[in-house]
Formats: sequence, structure tokens, C-alpha cells
Amino acid sequence: MVVPFASEARRHFDAVAQQFGLSCVASTEREVRYENDGVFLIVNFDNGRSYELGIEVGGKRRAKPERPFSLAEVLRLRGVADATAIDGIMVSDAARLQDALMRLAALTLQHASDFLMGNDFSFAQVARLREKESDAYALERDLRVARARSEVAWTDRDYQAVVKALDPLEQHLSPAEKKRLKYSRMKRVPENGPE
Repeated sequence: MVVPFASEARRHFDAVAQQFGLSCVASTEREVRYENDGVFLIVNFDNGRSYELGIEVGGKRRAKPERPFSLAEVLRLRGVADATAIDGIMVSDAARLQDALMRLAALTLQHASDFLMGNDFSFAQVARLREKESDAYALERDLRVARARSEVAWTDRDYQAVVKALDPLEQHLSPAEKKRLKYSRMKRVPENGPE
């Protein structure tokens, strides 16, 4: 089933776009795009597949490629509780689509106005947030891998492998993991073998 998206999206976002001098430059059943010389606003919908609905804003700079940020990222930057609720929002019927678009248009107007005005400082702030979130995700991934490896090595009493797994992440370890690392450093066999 395909949900009628383009006309409903335009009904809710044309007014938002006009307030910031944005014109509709593309309108399909998957995406409505507004832009002016400095910024763009995209309302997208994975119509007929995952039914995910999303909003993106971005700056148009000649020296840099377009780099859109999601409305969810903007809301996280602002500390708005709705950020989690709208990230990857799924709408599979026309009645819910209207309500969701109305809500997203209101949130865009309320929290992303400075982006739609082309405020470079706001774009820099959300870029830093994205980088911070990406770094936190990478750290969590690295910790999961290191913990799994150190558990296996600890069980095998391979203290060298425990040190190898945990040492690079020492500052992020729990107190118990730091004790395990310290113990493993004392117990490990030097790489050249026993002295």
C-alpha cells in the first residue's frame, strides 16, 4: 500500500518554507524538497517500504557538499524530549501521516528556525553533536569488543591478551576492569618468554 505523501507534506510544510524564503523544488511520493540560495529542507518518506518519515535541514555552500542534519539531531541539540520519539518515526496509514506531518512541521518551526535562516553557528553546533555522538558510539563498540576479548583471555589465563585488549581503553574501564588489567600486567609473561 502506498500512502499519499506529497500533497499532505506540502500542505503542512509549504507555510513553514515560505516563512524562510524557501521554494519547493521537488515533490514526489518519497520526498518534498524546499530550498533557497543558502539552505534546504527535505521532508522524506520511505513510502511503501519501511514507512519511515523524516525531516532534514542543510546548508548549501559551494565549497562544501550538502550535509543534511535530521530534525532528531536538531532536537537532541536543543535537549527536546521528542527527539527520540521522532527519530525514524514510522507511519503506515494516511490518518497517522497527517498527524505526524503536522507535529513535525510544528517542531521544525519551533526548533529549527535558525537552521532555516542559514545560521552557520547552529550548523556548526549540530555538526559537533553528530561528531560527539559518533565518537561515543565508536567508543562503546570498541569497549564491547575489548571486553569480549578480555573475558575469553581471562578465562584462558592469557594475561598478555587481556592487557592487549584492555590497555588502549584503560581510561574508559570500570574499576573492576582496571583491577583486572593491573593484575594481568603483573602476571603476563614477557613477549620474549620467561626470564
